[in-house]
Amino acid sequence: MKAGVHGTPERAVVATSFVLTLLQICTIETTWLLAIVLPVQWLLVFRPIERKEWVMFAIVGPFFVAQNYVALFSGAFTFRQQDFLLMPWHEPLLWMGWYLHIVRFVGRPAQAVRLSPSAWIGLLATVLAFSLFGHDARALTIASTASCAVLLALFHSRDDLGYGLCAVVLGLSVEWAGVASGLWSYPDAGFGGIPGWSFMMWLSVGLLGRRFVVPLAEWLTPMGGRHA
Repeated sequence: MKAGVHGTPERAVVATSFVLTLLQICTIETTWLLAIVLPVQWLLVFRPIERKEWVMFAIVGPFFVAQNYVALFSGAFTFRQQDFLLMPWHEPLLWMGWYLHIVRFVGRPAQAVRLSPSAWIGLLATVLAFSLFGHDARALTIASTASCAVLLALFHSRDDLGYGLCAVVLGLSVEWAGVASGLWSYPDAGFGGIPGWSFMMWLSVGLLGRRFVVPLAEWLTPMGGRHA
């Protein structure tokens, strides 16, 4: 992946891009327009986007389309605008953007990361939790807590926790903005209209981002190095 963000000015750029992204999704109601505006913004802010990051997008987009559809179909949450597969046009792009913001903000970990069997185990535990229990918020909270416990048992280095914390802060900001704007809603919401399992989901996003998504993207990139 890219060498990473090293200083406060660079992190400020990433944070500004994130805030602007939130403002756009909360104020622009035309979803096809958002699907154009958001990628243009990210291309301008984060240029050049490396080949490994494009590969990361190719992994993240389809994966979250599938995961979102399973959760939406089971009734875990509902989008106000449903353009395809119960979600708006720009939703897959947002997941690509969230990962790009996390990777650029946190930067390169101190040590190289390889795609290990543990990463596949962690991914399987997470997918099963969110795929099998989406119909019941309480069960999903318990299952996602268990899957996060598995992830933390496997991955708990300083860099792992850095990715996890960044994803949680980003994710809860996204959730509060989206729920407050009426972009999506949860049938069994907790504090601030957000269910308890949402915290677990975003923690999983961060941990698996460092241990699965980034290493897989680097492994799939021709002539790419193997550093997260």
